[in-house]
Amino acid sequence: MKLVDDARNWWKWHSTYVFAALAILPEVWLNSPELQALLPVWLVAKIAPFIGGLGFFLRIRAQGRKIDPPRPILPRDERLPPA
Repeated sequence: MKLVDDARNWWKWHSTYVFAALAILPEVWLNSPELQALLPVWLVAKIAPFIGGLGFFLRIRAQGRKIDPPRPILPRDERLPPA
Protein backbone atom coordinates (compact mmCIF):
# COMPACT_ATOMS: atom_id res chain seq x y z
CA MET A 1 0.00 0.00 0.00
CA LYS A 2 1.41 3.37 -1.02
CA LEU A 3 0.50 6.38 1.08
CA VAL A 4 0.12 9.92 -0.17
CA ASP A 5 3.23 12.08 0.04
CA ASP A 6 2.04 14.11 3.01
CA ALA A 7 0.49 11.24 4.99
CA ARG A 8 2.35 12.28 8.13
CA ASN A 9 0.19 15.42 8.15
CA TRP A 10 -3.11 13.48 8.23
CA TRP A 11 -4.21 15.35 11.34
CA LYS A 12 -4.17 18.67 9.42
CA TRP A 13 -6.65 17.52 6.78
CA HIS A 14 -10.17 18.86 7.12
CA SER A 15 -11.58 15.61 5.77
CA THR A 16 -10.00 13.67 8.63
CA TYR A 17 -12.23 15.44 11.14
CA VAL A 18 -15.34 15.04 9.01
CA PHE A 19 -14.78 11.31 8.49
CA ALA A 20 -14.08 10.89 12.22
CA ALA A 21 -17.43 12.55 12.94
CA LEU A 22 -19.09 10.23 10.43
CA ALA A 23 -17.54 7.22 12.13
CA ILE A 24 -18.57 8.15 15.67
CA LEU A 25 -22.00 9.69 14.98
CA PRO A 26 -23.96 6.40 15.03
CA GLU A 27 -22.24 5.16 18.20
CA VAL A 28 -22.75 8.42 20.06
CA TRP A 29 -26.37 8.63 18.93
CA LEU A 30 -27.12 5.03 19.96
CA ASN A 31 -25.64 5.51 23.43
CA SER A 32 -27.19 8.88 24.21
CA PRO A 33 -30.91 9.00 25.05
CA GLU A 34 -30.72 12.79 25.12
CA LEU A 35 -29.32 12.89 21.59
CA GLN A 36 -31.94 10.37 20.44
CA ALA A 37 -34.64 12.65 21.80
CA LEU A 38 -33.06 15.62 20.04
CA LEU A 39 -32.32 13.92 16.69
CA PRO A 40 -34.90 11.43 15.39
CA VAL A 41 -33.67 8.41 13.44
CA TRP A 42 -34.84 9.81 10.09
CA LEU A 43 -32.74 12.95 10.65
CA VAL A 44 -29.63 10.96 11.56
CA ALA A 45 -30.18 8.93 8.38
CA LYS A 46 -30.17 12.20 6.39
CA ILE A 47 -27.16 13.69 8.22
CA ALA A 48 -24.81 10.73 7.69
CA PRO A 49 -24.73 10.85 3.85
CA PHE A 50 -24.33 14.63 3.98
CA ILE A 51 -21.32 14.27 6.28
CA GLY A 52 -19.83 11.64 3.96
CA GLY A 53 -20.27 13.90 0.93
CA LEU A 54 -18.73 16.81 2.81
CA GLY A 55 -15.75 14.65 3.73
CA PHE A 56 -15.28 13.59 0.13
CA PHE A 57 -15.41 17.21 -1.04
CA LEU A 58 -12.92 18.33 1.61
CA ARG A 59 -10.59 15.48 0.73
CA ILE A 60 -10.37 16.32 -2.98
CA ARG A 61 -10.13 20.09 -2.64
CA ALA A 62 -6.82 21.87 -2.17
CA GLN A 63 -6.56 22.78 1.49
CA GLY A 64 -4.29 25.73 1.10
CA ARG A 65 -1.12 26.80 -0.55
CA LYS A 66 2.10 25.38 0.78
CA ILE A 67 4.07 28.22 2.28
CA ASP A 68 7.82 28.15 2.62
CA PRO A 69 8.98 28.40 6.21
CA PRO A 70 10.33 31.82 7.19
CA ARG A 71 14.07 32.33 7.07
CA PRO A 72 15.59 33.07 10.46
CA ILE A 73 16.69 36.64 11.09
CA LEU A 74 20.15 36.64 12.57
CA PRO A 75 21.28 39.49 14.79
CA ARG A 76 23.85 41.82 13.27
CA ASP A 77 27.34 41.67 14.62
CA GLU A 78 27.88 44.98 16.47
CA ARG A 79 31.57 45.04 15.51
CA LEU A 80 30.87 45.24 11.80
CA PRO A 81 30.37 48.67 10.21
CA PRO A 82 26.87 49.34 8.81
CA ALA A 83 26.43 48.23 5.22
